[in-house]
Amino acid sequence: MTEQEALIREAVAAEADQAVDHREVLAGLRTGRARRRPFALIAVGALTAVAAVVAVAVPLVVDRSAPPAGGGPAPVGQTVLLMGLDDGPRPDAVVVARISPGGAVSALSLPRDTWVDIPGVGPGRLNSAYSRAHEAAGAAGRDADQAGAEAVARTVAQLTGVPVDHHATVPMSAFGELADALGGVEVCLRAPVSDPFSGADLPAGRTTLRGEPALAFLRQRHLLPHGDLDRVLRHQAFLTGALSRVATLADDPAALADLAAVVRRTVRTDPGWDPLEVAALLRPAGPTRSAVIPLGDPIDTGQGTALSADPAAVRAFATGHLSDPDPNTPPPPPPTGDNCVN
Repeated sequence: MTEQEALIREAVAAEADQAVDHREVLAGLRTGRARRRPFALIAVGALTAVAAVVAVAVPLVVDRSAPPAGGGPAPVGQTVLLMGLDDGPRPDAVVVARISPGGAVSALSLPRDTWVDIPGVGPGRLNSAYSRAHEAAGAAGRDADQAGAEAVARTVAQLTGVPVDHHATVPMSAFGELADALGGVEVCLRAPVSDPFSGADLPAGRTTLRGEPALAFLRQRHLLPHGDLDRVLRHQAFLTGALSRVATLADDPAALADLAAVVRRTVRTDPGWDPLEVAALLRPAGPTRSAVIPLGDPIDTGQGTALSADPAAVRAFATGHLSDPDPNTPPPPPPTGDNCVN
């Protein structure tokens, strides 16, 4: 029995109504019953807030400090599409994460208002790929959530030129609950904000977010210098704080179990994905890198303003950024700075 498994057993004994037995977690992952999350998110430094949902998964079901088992087949990397959904439903956050066979993680954010060619539909905003497929599937009596996620996956793969192996979604409304389960998430603001649209009312400097203030922080784009692009940076800042907080919960099995319960209720992955395949790739403090797709000037689409993107430029950048690094090349140094955002 690993140390993590022992902690979970203790949590089951102490919090029988809330804790998650590691055997149930494993069974749920294998059958798709729990539909919890992609482990890929845990190590990505520039993922959207979606990543915070998954941060607890690895400590619950795999001992990441253990070296990879030898004698088995060579590990295979995976490319995962991650989406945070608003109440539309439409993706507010769209990220492609590449997990290399060696455990390195590269993340590429795609702003929701990027003007793209949606396969089988035509030009539209990236997030509309989800809503259109969702509506059509619901009217036909099919799985609307699955159809929406698959439509975004096809659109992203066409835009970036990078095939998507799997996808996961989580409602953005769940992040207040997740922040509470984490005991709060610390972020840093360069200036105070008071935004009646999102409800964000926060001081400058470092502050710990819970519940509704956490949601307001993640949703704000009005009154920010670069609108939705600044919101992408806020998602990244929230993730950084969430991952830091998760690291402090390693010796608190009850808190981990509470967080796992939130994950089980909110995150959905495609039915063919076994997250354990990704979990086996990740390593503590593995190399990570992040970026946003190259964007052009805002354009008037006839349906409002959207962000332009040259498909050729996006494909060239995405292919390089999401490629697996040479395992013999030392990873780049970690970024420096105060991590404060607008």
